[in-house]
Amino acid sequence: MHDNPFNYFKPIECLGGSKTFLYFTRYFNTARPGNFNPESLALDHIKSGLPTTSSVINKILSNQNLKVSDSKLEELLKIKGVEVEIPINTPENKKFFEELTGKSKYKGLFGVYIFIHKNTEQKYVGSSNLLKRRMDYYFKADFPLVGKFLPLLKKEGLKAFKLIIFKLDSNKFSIKDALILEQYFLLSDEFNLNTLRVVNAGSSLKKKGEAIYVYDISCNTLYYLANSKIELKRVLKIHPDTSKKFVDSKIPYLNKFLLLSYPIPTASISNISVAELAAIMQKERQDMYLLSTRRSLPIELEIIEGNSFVDSLSSTLYFNSLTSCIEYLKGLGLTIKRDTLTKYIKKGKVFHNFLCKYSEKALPDNFAEVSLIIDEYKNLKIDTPSLSVNRKNKPILVKGENLDLEFKSITDTIKYFDTLNIKLDRKTLSIRLKDGKMYKDHYFSYKKN
Repeated sequence: MHDNPFNYFKPIECLGGSKTFLYFTRYFNTARPGNFNPESLALDHIKSGLPTTSSVINKILSNQNLKVSDSKLEELLKIKGVEVEIPINTPENKKFFEELTGKSKYKGLFGVYIFIHKNTEQKYVGSSNLLKRRMDYYFKADFPLVGKFLPLLKKEGLKAFKLIIFKLDSNKFSIKDALILEQYFLLSDEFNLNTLRVVNAGSSLKKKGEAIYVYDISCNTLYYLANSKIELKRVLKIHPDTSKKFVDSKIPYLNKFLLLSYPIPTASISNISVAELAAIMQKERQDMYLLSTRRSLPIELEIIEGNSFVDSLSSTLYFNSLTSCIEYLKGLGLTIKRDTLTKYIKKGKVFHNFLCKYSEKALPDNFAEVSLIIDEYKNLKIDTPSLSVNRKNKPILVKGENLDLEFKSITDTIKYFDTLNIKLDRKTLSIRLKDGKMYKDHYFSYKKN
């Protein structure tokens, strides 16, 4: 249901660059104005050099369930950060560290942390409801090389950084207060290792189910939000099999659109009508069909060390389509379904010491920066759970807004949710573990080996 519908004439810019006047019936949702862009507001504030106040923070976070008073912000700013010597090599340092973060990564202390690069004084800030678990993530260096901070940490190691931890007293503050303090720091130009300048407590655009977001190639504009693949087919004529190929692959659909399963909160909402969007897509399909490029995406097959199937001087093989790549693997005695290989490409998963990926030839120029933005928002999204099959006695990971926990069994998981007054039975949990969908604002998955 939409609020405040009214008709109007508006000049719009089409994808080809031309402008035209169209008659729209525009619907505004009062929960989020179409032109609201918190990331742009944050960047404008940083450039202004003005002090960060509660009203500034509240304006930037107005589309999220976060708000702070003057007095609460004043209390948060009185919290003193404590420097921790990293890497932690002595029992004394370990004890001191655990006093700040907690001993267990399953339950413990929450707060804000800052990494400072010793040579350049560049800073990165984050927050967590489980500081011990988050620090283990950084200390083990088992993370994707996205954004600015993580590649630098991977390259130079912990010894190149100072670590400051702001532990919040749970008797005075909530987990949301940690997000407020993080947001305060993000509005300073000192934190230039952060790609994003707005905390993410769950987008107001987010919907349950298999939602698909249709963006422009730069992720600056949201053209359409479909509640399912069926709706996407009905409205924009995108076949479900095509959706599987392009959703979250970071490969442009029709060279002009990106299909994602999660929102980019910094994007503005397009004024282009659904009918016009469908017409633009249809024209692109016709043009690509005439050029015989509609169905083929170039593929790279990287040969991983230890591969016993090929003896090639080249570390990477190139194919003009997914079909030709599958046929090549079949010739080596390796059978894999098209949908399975597509999933492997999206997850970066290795298949018998082959790493299959879409070739950079399939990407537009200057796409690297957009790719980093997509990855960072994907990581903030509560991490997409893996669609693992049900296995007994496997630890269960539960992720939700400001929640990241691990349980030894289904029984322990159900007991925990009972303490939250959330009804979760064994059948429902088993289904959610299989399909990876959200239940009561939480994701469930089996822990990988």
